Amino acid sequence: MIYTVIITSSVYSVENSISALLFSRALIMRRIHFIKNIFFYCDGALHANKFLFFNKKDIDIRRKWIIFSLKNKIKLHVCYSSLLKQGIIDFKKFFRKNTSVGNLDIFFRISSLEKLSRDIQKSDRVIKF
Repeated sequence: MIYTVIITSSVYSVENSISALLFSRALIMRRIHFIKNIFFYCDGALHANKFLFFNKKDIDIRRKWIIFSLKNKIKLHVCYSSLLKQGIIDFKKFFRKNTSVGNLDIFFRISSLEKLSRDIQKSDRVIKF
């Protein structure tokens, strides 16, 4: 089965994001399921802020998502309008300048709701956290 995972919870409400990560890991471990992509939307777009700081006692869920993405070759998409609402910008896209300045983490790809809807059409299951 092909899954699309949508995360709308903030990086600070860690329970939903951890549940999504554990669910995604379980799908991959079964080896009969495939995750099309992981889409961060609404408050979930805050996961893409590279300047987030976590105390030692807190879980750095953003880093865990990045490691999961790299290990399993799954793209992390984030909604462009949600990024702007959260104050996260990529200067390359926003100002059309060739610079790496901005607070968007390089492991997240700017995407649109159109991309999400196309992925949902190609998926057998969609799960939202």
